[in-house]
Amino acid sequence: MSTVRAKPDVMIWIHRYVGLVLGLWLFSIGASGAILAYYREIDASLNPQLFAAQNAPQHPDLDRMLERVHAQQPERFVLYIERYALKRDEAYIFTLTKRLPATSQGLDLSTIGNYDDALDWQVFVDPATGNIIGERSYWTFINFLRDFHREFFAPPSGRKVMGIVAASLFLSAIFGVVLWWRNAKKHLKRALSFRASAAMPRLIHDGHTVLGFYASIFIGWLSLSALMLCYEGTLREFSDWALRGGKPAQNFEAAVLEQKPKAISDRMISLNRARDTALTDHPNSDVVLIRMPKSPAGKISFRLYPTDEDLTLYTRQVYIDASSGEISGRFDPKRQPWTDSLFGLWLIWFHNGTMLGDVGRVFNIFAGIVLASLFPTGIYIWWKKRRARLPRKILAPTLPMQTTIHSVE
Repeated sequence: MSTVRAKPDVMIWIHRYVGLVLGLWLFSIGASGAILAYYREIDASLNPQLFAAQNAPQHPDLDRMLERVHAQQPERFVLYIERYALKRDEAYIFTLTKRLPATSQGLDLSTIGNYDDALDWQVFVDPATGNIIGERSYWTFINFLRDFHREFFAPPSGRKVMGIVAASLFLSAIFGVVLWWRNAKKHLKRALSFRASAAMPRLIHDGHTVLGFYASIFIGWLSLSALMLCYEGTLREFSDWALRGGKPAQNFEAAVLEQKPKAISDRMISLNRARDTALTDHPNSDVVLIRMPKSPAGKISFRLYPTDEDLTLYTRQVYIDASSGEISGRFDPKRQPWTDSLFGLWLIWFHNGTMLGDVGRVFNIFAGIVLASLFPTGIYIWWKKRRARLPRKILAPTLPMQTTIHSVE
């Protein structure tokens, strides 16, 4: 009598081996993502002495603060100037490179390529007085987690690896829901209930299947948005084209910004002047991030949070020519196609939970915790099923040899 071997189920295979091969990685991504939902608040609460400031003006003297930082750290280059925007009275964070060699023209900036790969030191400055509050290494626990979660400590190639992991997780989440439905449709009420008082084996099983089902929509969305953010080149262009129904993109900035050849000065303009120019279109805004150029030929980038509109919908980016002080580019949701805003802003806010405020962050924390729990619970379920499929003679315990004693009458 011959037996017909069942064909392997592709969905089961992908769901199982994505969990087994990438499980520990996904565990780390889920756990770190849950923590990073409130990374600014955590960092500020752990280091209150660095963030404390009083009577901070809305638009402080950036040039004075920059001058103090240069005097304190003359061998480092300022990459970013940032504030967490949790409250008005808080310090500005100056993020710098490691110590660089000096040349006759100043610091040697030739080794700085990707800014995120050059992060090394942070200086905290009081915006009211310009005084330095404190300093620290950039590589705190929170920033360590941020770099791992975004790029696996290897910018920019690590972001591509993250995209592959995100794509695998997205497929695994879809197939997991389908497999859940196969087993749950006959006993739907039981399949949707999680009993905290159940025995440990059942508790572990429900933790994987029931909680995994409830979190699947968030896990699927987080993995899809991560994929789009990691592969924002060709994938973004294709998605943009598809969302526009195959129509060509519109350029709302063409009439606003006429690109004309400009003479490049050998000195960078005042940072205060650049900030004031960036605010000309949007005066009711707070500057929360400044990216400094390496030379006057570059652009100073200002990220603006609106104070009179929803920041998750209308955060702007304004680029100032560092030589002339004129606006050379904008990222403005009100002046560009909605698809540009989707990929350049809204996906980011959705991914970190900011789009829905604290509710969105709670959902992200829930999804991160469940994602982290799927690996150990999945390993347990896989191991139990594997043992059940093994031949009984392998699992049967070895009994000690029995000796029969005959009585002599």
